[in-house]
Order: sequence, then structure tokens, then C-alpha cells
Amino acid sequence: MTRIYIAADHGGYALGRALEERARRAGFDVVWLGADAYDDGDDYPAYAIRVGGAVVADQDGGIDAFGILVLDEAPAGAVAANKVNGARAVVATVSARDAAAARGVVDANVLVIGGVAFEETAWLSLYAFVTSSMEQTVERGRQILQIEEYENAGTIEGWAVQLEPEQIAVRHE
Repeated sequence: MTRIYIAADHGGYALGRALEERARRAGFDVVWLGADAYDDGDDYPAYAIRVGGAVVADQDGGIDAFGILVLDEAPAGAVAANKVNGARAVVATVSARDAAAARGVVDANVLVIGGVAFEETAWLSLYAFVTSSMEQTVERGRQILQIEEYENAGTIEGWAVQLEPEQIAVRHE
């Protein structure tokens, strides 16, 4: 069962809780990571890092997991979540197609939604995001390896690595 970590700051609290409920009803294993109550003085970095860390830890352990952040400042939340080694956070724009494309191209594992989004649009984006998978091509696998190499070693010296399709281990279905 797919696990979804959801957190929201003051700017996305109501929408975050609505998405939490919809995801539970849809049968996902949902873990709420904050805030426990509406707090108009809270800050997004703690939620972004908490969600990014939980997703990466689960994925490293073989658990199919994703993160959803609903924040007042979505782009800033993506920057914060991306500070977690292994997190690949993207901002949801206006469509489920864009959310699915983020999964298909960079195997994104955290989706950040602006707190002012319409609930139905946000839900469709969330659902498309967690039910899509990375394109299983040599090119996509190589690109992810380049990103991870730079993240971990500060170089992209292995950029010319050649993989056979069966060697691409990243898959979330």
C-alpha cells in the first residue's frame, strides 16, 4: 500500500486536512506530519524537511512512499524539502498532467501544493502524482543517477554511464 506523508503550514492547513481525509478514503496509508492545529505563526521549513526525510527513509527501506506539502509559499517549500538528500520535490502547477509528468521525468517524491489551490484540482494532482511512475528508459535512469551523483559527490563525472533498461531500479507503482 502506498504511504503518503502530508504536512501543511498555516497557509495550507485547511486544504491539507481535506486532502488527508480524501487520501484516507481512497485507501492510501496516510501519515499526517503537521501541524497538529492551525497556527498562523508556524514556518514551512520544519514541515518540508520532516516530510522529505520521512519519504526518503521509507523509500530507502523499500516502502512505496510520497510526500505532499500544502504551504502558503509552495516554491519555498520545494527548496526546503530538496535540502533533504534523496528528496526530489516539485511544485504542483495547475494540472494533474504536470504532477504526473514530474514523476515521469525526475521520479519526484514530494509534491508541494499552494494552500490557495482549489481542493478538487489539488486532489487530482495528488492522485496523479502518487499513482504515476518514472518513465523506465535508459535516459531517465541516467539522468537520475547524474542528479544523485552530484548530490552525494559534488560531481557529474559518471554522466556517460550506459545502462540497460533492466538495470534501472527506480520504480514506484
